[in-house]
Parts: sequence; structure tokens; C-alpha cells
Amino acid sequence: MKLSELILLTVIFLIFSFIDNKVNLFLINFSIVSNITYLFLCYLCFRNPQKINSLFGAYIGFLIDLNQNVFFGLHAALFTLTILIINYNYFRLRMFSDFQITLAFSFFTAFFIGFKSVILITMNFQYLVVFLSFFSAFVSYLFIPLLGKFLLRKTEL
Repeated sequence: MKLSELILLTVIFLIFSFIDNKVNLFLINFSIVSNITYLFLCYLCFRNPQKINSLFGAYIGFLIDLNQNVFFGLHAALFTLTILIINYNYFRLRMFSDFQITLAFSFFTAFFIGFKSVILITMNFQYLVVFLSFFSAFVSYLFIPLLGKFLLRKTEL
């Protein structure tokens, strides 16, 4: 990956993290957690698994951990795990339809939100948040490929 692509993706992920924080302040009243950053990472990894590797996931995860003031390594570990799972099952996922891929990434997001909730807010864990966030991720991932193509049309990713 070129340095210019790395800088561009870093800026995009930090902007998405900021947007997620602001949107989640509004959506938490409806028991929904938005996670556009994670869905965009899943999309990028699925789109080009040769360039998006686990080292990149750890790098972006550490930056988001620093940006959101959470346990250092939480996002990095979960991003790295997700990238490893997507890269390991890349050819199996390629056989799925777009609907099935959207379902798979929505399940990944529900697991991510559930695991993050267990670690960060143990005493206030709610299954409703995980369940509704699955549907939110499903709807969000319908727009992520369009957004990804728009943002990355000048790069080779």
C-alpha cells in the first residue's frame, strides 16, 4: 500500500469514527449503535484483501482507540480479528450473493457491538442494543459500497 493511500484511508477512518460518535449520541435514545467505521473496514477488506491486512487493521484500530478514549487495543484487536476472518474465508464469501454478504457483515457488526458493550459497559449490557444494531448495520451496509466507490475512485484500492 502506498503512503498516500495509507494517509487517505487514515483520514477517512478518523472522519467515520467522528461521525459514528456524533450519530451514536443521537441514536442511543433509540437503543441503536451505529458503526459505519467497522462496516467500511469490512467492505475494504472484502474488496481488496491483498492490501488490507491485519497490520492495517491494528493500525486503524489503535488510532480509533486513541481518538475515542477507550481501552487501548480494543478496536485494534477486533479489527485485526475481523480482517483475519474475512481474509481466511475470502473465497467462500465471494460465492455469496450481495444479500448474504450484507447479512454476514451485519452479524460481524452485531458481534463487534456486543463484545465492545460487554467490555466497556458491563453493568448496562442490553440485548436490544445488539439486536437493533444488527438491523442498523444491515441498512447501513447497503450504502457502504456506494460510499466506498465514491471515496476511493482515484486510488487503486
